Amino acid sequence: MYFASFRLAVALVCVGASLILGAQWFGFIPDSAPIKMRARQDLSESIAINAAAHVRKQQWVDLATTLQTQVDRNPDLLSVGIRSDMGVLRVETGHHDEIWPGSDVKESKVDSVMVPITLNRRPWGNVELCFHQPHTTTFARIMHHPLIRLLAFFLICGVFTYTFFVIRILRLFNSTQVVPDRVRHALDTLAEGLLVLDERGSVVLANRAFADMVDDSPEELTGKLAKELGWIESDIDDDDYPWSLAIEQCELQSERILRYELASGVQRIFSVNAAPLGKERAQRGALATFRDVTHVEEHRAELERMLSLLRNSRDEIKRKNGELEILATQDALTGCLNRRAFFETFESLWNEAKAIGTPLSCVMLDIDHFKSVNDTHGHHTGDEVLRQVSKLVRNIHKDHGLVCRYGGEEFCILLPQFSLNQAMDVAEQTRQAITEIRLLDPAGLRLSASFGVSELRFEASDPQDLINQADACLYVAKREGRDRVIAYNLKIAEAETSEGSNEFKRERIDIPYQAVTALVTALSYRDANTAEHSRRVADLCARVADGLFDPGETYVLEIAALLHDIGKVGVPDDILLKPGPLSRAEWELMGRHDRIGAEIIASAFDCPALSRIIANHHAFYGGSARDPHLPTGEMIPLGARLLTICDGYDAMVSDRVYRKGRSHEEAIEELRRCAGSQFDPKLVEHFAEKIEARTPHLAAGAIAVRKQTAIEIGFQVERIAEAAASQDIEGLKSLAARLGLIARNSDIEPIARAALKIEREASAEELQWLSLLRDTHDLLDTCRATQSQFLRQTLESEAEQVNR
Repeated sequence: MYFASFRLAVALVCVGASLILGAQWFGFIPDSAPIKMRARQDLSESIAINAAAHVRKQQWVDLATTLQTQVDRNPDLLSVGIRSDMGVLRVETGHHDEIWPGSDVKESKVDSVMVPITLNRRPWGNVELCFHQPHTTTFARIMHHPLIRLLAFFLICGVFTYTFFVIRILRLFNSTQVVPDRVRHALDTLAEGLLVLDERGSVVLANRAFADMVDDSPEELTGKLAKELGWIESDIDDDDYPWSLAIEQCELQSERILRYELASGVQRIFSVNAAPLGKERAQRGALATFRDVTHVEEHRAELERMLSLLRNSRDEIKRKNGELEILATQDALTGCLNRRAFFETFESLWNEAKAIGTPLSCVMLDIDHFKSVNDTHGHHTGDEVLRQVSKLVRNIHKDHGLVCRYGGEEFCILLPQFSLNQAMDVAEQTRQAITEIRLLDPAGLRLSASFGVSELRFEASDPQDLINQADACLYVAKREGRDRVIAYNLKIAEAETSEGSNEFKRERIDIPYQAVTALVTALSYRDANTAEHSRRVADLCARVADGLFDPGETYVLEIAALLHDIGKVGVPDDILLKPGPLSRAEWELMGRHDRIGAEIIASAFDCPALSRIIANHHAFYGGSARDPHLPTGEMIPLGARLLTICDGYDAMVSDRVYRKGRSHEEAIEELRRCAGSQFDPKLVEHFAEKIEARTPHLAAGAIAVRKQTAIEIGFQVERIAEAAASQDIEGLKSLAARLGLIARNSDIEPIARAALKIEREASAEELQWLSLLRDTHDLLDTCRATQSQFLRQTLESEAEQVNR
């Protein structure tokens, strides 16, 4: 290619030189010899005119000086002489007389010029000038011959025609024969597309692979500008094609992604590399390679799409987790915090206030004469009173406090950063607002409430002690006539420690909720299903305790329900986690957990009432040969008798790996069948009445998920989505295994199967990320649908409960 370009340049130079010579020979450009002769003639005439003037004035000395000056200035001029008609040399410069040829001009070695001088119109003499004779050769004289010039004309025309023909041939050669055939064949064997480009970016050669990629032929591509092919212009900024940059900057261009649109409209994606041909200013083109990465880029785009879907699903699950958290922490009837959620937050606020010395106030609120409202107007009106009062209290304290439904008609309000006086003011504001509540039916019903207020400065030993102080003030308010706010003081403190009893005084409950939370967490870590069962039993106990226990006793019963299976932390895993039914020997070993649990509770809490419930909750009402040392009948503590019924009911309606859970009706029938022998008959009927009136009916099967299971599944799936998005394969594998275990234990087969599939794919030797992400997205969809179904059914059930 370079050699051809060099020959083309030489040909162009030859044509130019030939044209110039031809123009000179034929008169288009004047020859230098005639020009020089005319210049000598003009100089001679000028000197002659000047000499005639000096001769006329007889100024011979000046004339000699002037002539000498002319000789000095003109290198061609050898000498000048002024000779009269008489042959006398009047003035001369140099050795004019010696070199003047005289009559023998042919033999002279100088060119002589003689110009006559006239005075008064008469010849006077001549000006004689001697010039250097030009060097003329025989070849030069021949070339000036007319015949020779005619022959030269035809020669120049032939050279021009031949040069034009050679240029055309070179162009054809450059476009078709710059690469030898053997090299072409070798390039056609490459799997990658390849273009050889000249300095303008035109295609000199396209191999077969590139032609096939763009659905064209190598012949059609040859000669086209590479940038004018079917490239998508949006991928290019300022005409910066990789081969153009390689030519301009003489630098290698690597892994540029360009899209190409075929004539059919189909797009392909190429990874382009371009290298300059030549060095620095000598480059004359570029070599560009094209790798079809359409499949790879589509795979990458699909991965990005799946990751985006995973993030969206994760965000949706996070939102639903928040909704489930609200369900798990709120009382269904009033929307206030339930006791467990309240005490978890109370612990952190208590520790913070103690650490930095800020005030923390507690307000206990009890609706006056609430039992008479239920007895006179029915439970429906009582529930509406609870909803209206709780709504008002939550609205008043939503920006600065926590509101908990502490008992049936009793509420606890926690006020961080509030001093005693500030808490008294806001409690009085709440009391007055309650007296203004009006119901549509009965329209004449008037409400009031009693309040007790305490604050950290009275040196409560723990959160429960602060609540007890406020509770003592509440009962003082009831004793003094109700519908008032009472603050804690020394007199009340003395009254608390004094002996005796009255109708408003009740037993102090000292159960640190932080310790309860720690034990439940330990049980959940050991066996999540047992911990979830305990939470469900606690919910049942809180519902059916209404009308049987005061708020303090209800709180003890709820804690007992949460911890009634705590002894299972001492049972071996092969028995505790066994998927099928237990053998007789295993049941005997499992039975030891009652004794272990009673010992844990007795050592952890100084609460005799709690210990009595835990120790006797397996006692049979009619007595049992297996446990003859346990009390029977009315000797069994009331809380233990009720806990036994709630525990048995939940065990019957819950699904197990080896059996399906019973329906609500079947479970109630079984409780009644065992009434008198295992369960207290009166409590069984009380339980049935409360459950049928207030318990939401959840669907059976995979969507019958309890709150805690739904929350745990939601958090596990949220973490799985984060692990997949960050491509944490080990985390994804362990989280999927954990989720699968939870789903299998809860008999949620779709989630269990999806989790198992992810676990297997994550453990495969050849990891297929796209398939794994798709399956993870499917799992998130399944979990999201399960959560949505649970939320919808729970809200519908609560709405039915509200409308009863």
